[in-house]
Amino acid sequence: MKVKDVLLLIVLAGFWSVNANAQLRGIKIDKAVNAVAKGVQSFTISDAEVVGYANEYMQWSDAHNPVCKTTDSDAGMKAVAVRLEKIVSDIPSDIVKKHNLNILPYYVSDVNAFACANGDIRIFAALMDLMSDDEILAVIGHEIGHIVNKDSKDAFVTALRISALKDVAGAVGGNNATKLSESQLGDLAEAMGNAQYSQKQENEADAYGYDFLKKCEKDPANMASALSVLLNLQEEAGSPENSKFQKLFSSHPDLQKRIETLNKK
Repeated sequence: MKVKDVLLLIVLAGFWSVNANAQLRGIKIDKAVNAVAKGVQSFTISDAEVVGYANEYMQWSDAHNPVCKTTDSDAGMKAVAVRLEKIVSDIPSDIVKKHNLNILPYYVSDVNAFACANGDIRIFAALMDLMSDDEILAVIGHEIGHIVNKDSKDAFVTALRISALKDVAGAVGGNNATKLSESQLGDLAEAMGNAQYSQKQENEADAYGYDFLKKCEKDPANMASALSVLLNLQEEAGSPENSKFQKLFSSHPDLQKRIETLNKK
């Protein structure tokens, strides 16, 4: 669907909802209009506004997931935090500063990692359990690549659009502003969790990760090695479609071809 078509859908949905429901019962029309306005705004959103929304989203995400800290009393969480802090220390400071990187671990059983448009990167403890330090650094480089290439921004803006459509329905459903705000963040989390990058985007992020390892004075072959860990996991799980890792594999298309592309380098 083209951008202008989605924009029209948001406006029409808001217009229809306000008029149809206003005839049936008294509702807060201003809230519905504001929801439509938010949907329109998401199409012309500036980089600064994206970062602002991303900051709010990541605060919500961190509050809803166990973030490992070096001061944790839990030995397992502390060990994960200490290990990631050591890995991250190999990243040149100019890269950290340029992209405003904030890299933290989640103590969860999912095998994954993600980057947000504001420079936040989250690495899941279960993924760290499967990889060496340099392979984890490769994953971090890959995620930075998505930030540098604007993939993370595009995915986040798409999530805002999806949330804007849901907001129209929520606005005329009698929800109060506080509940709607929480719902908005939940919608963003769902949309971001379902976001999938194209083969081209993944290859470009892999290439960035490859060069990133060189800048960190590490063997760039660890980029392919990290993908091989995921490929082995996929093969052990059997058919990706029937696997609990289905979302992971579908969001990282054709691992074998990506590995072959890196090996050619």
